[in-house]
Amino acid sequence: MTDSREAAKPTARRRLITRVRERTPELSERIVARARAEMPGYLALPGAQIARVTVEMVDRLLAALGDGRDLTEDDRRALREFGEIRARQGVSLSDVQNGWRIAIREMVADLTSAAHSARIADRTQLALVHDLLDIVDQATAAFSGGHRDVEIELARHDQQLRAEFARALLLGGLGPGDIHVQAQRYGLDPAGEYRAFRARGDDPRATADLRGLLRPEVTAVRVFSTAMDGDIAGFLCGSGTLDTTGTIGLGPVTGLAELPRSFRLASRMLATAHRYGLTGSADLDRLGLLPAIVADTDLGDELARRYLDPLGSGDQARVVIETVDRYLHSGMRIEATAERLIVHQNTVRYRLARFEELTGTDLRAPYSAMRVWWAIQHRKANPAG
Repeated sequence: MTDSREAAKPTARRRLITRVRERTPELSERIVARARAEMPGYLALPGAQIARVTVEMVDRLLAALGDGRDLTEDDRRALREFGEIRARQGVSLSDVQNGWRIAIREMVADLTSAAHSARIADRTQLALVHDLLDIVDQATAAFSGGHRDVEIELARHDQQLRAEFARALLLGGLGPGDIHVQAQRYGLDPAGEYRAFRARGDDPRATADLRGLLRPEVTAVRVFSTAMDGDIAGFLCGSGTLDTTGTIGLGPVTGLAELPRSFRLASRMLATAHRYGLTGSADLDRLGLLPAIVADTDLGDELARRYLDPLGSGDQARVVIETVDRYLHSGMRIEATAERLIVHQNTVRYRLARFEELTGTDLRAPYSAMRVWWAIQHRKANPAG
């Protein structure tokens, strides 16, 4: 507390504060009436309950002011509990603080009125107001700390519930009725569009990007996430994508009830993207048949044995396979292939002919070309195979 308390004689201080404390019920009634009129957060609470607590808090402050002391540990504990209760009742910290500003104004008004009636010097009144503000600072620190701790606790609990909801949806653990109820709880449209995603927990860029999307101030994309076997999984609202410098697998757009299928495909997209060293968002539009190639290793091994092994394993074989791969990706156009490889068109023709000769394959036949493409992509995903 400040040294200004010495400006007021203890007997005069106590008489003045005693007079104000005798009118605490009326003072609290005015405070509550103004708080309920100016802040909607208080309207949902019973008026009698607010009045009872207000009387107690005001009396604690006036008692400390009358004794010329700081708030006691018991006072601070009560004020902290007051902040915790208001947080659990859904009253924002801003409304609580505004309520205290109202209380301070009313308390100062009563102190001033009582001081004038008792003919107490202005210097003494000013000292009392300064001391009151010191006490209010202590009270504000106490109830604000309690309120913030509960806010953090509630936010963590809500995040846990959201994570459990996301996990149950992705794994198919909710029935239609439960999905509808939970969707309403979180403001989701039961008939809306959603898509599942999955990222590896050890991918720092992907996890950082997802954490950014989960920040409260981010509203462009609504994301529900959960931990899944060491990975980060979840779903996003809408049919959009996720921007990332890491790797995130995305499933197809579905309804809430079909998210398990979307999640299974998101998991396959993620595994495929990592197998091919791809970054960014990976979905079916981008990966095409690559997930099937990764999944069916037996078929890939057989196709590679049939179409790639006859070429051998040296540098010449690698060059021929690279040329065939580029040829297939270029729509089987010689000129485009030569341009991409920065070689003469006749060089491309020679390498393609060499491939066809060694494998007995006609690359112009669609089904043959598809089998060769499959074999090459399989070898890329399994270079040691």
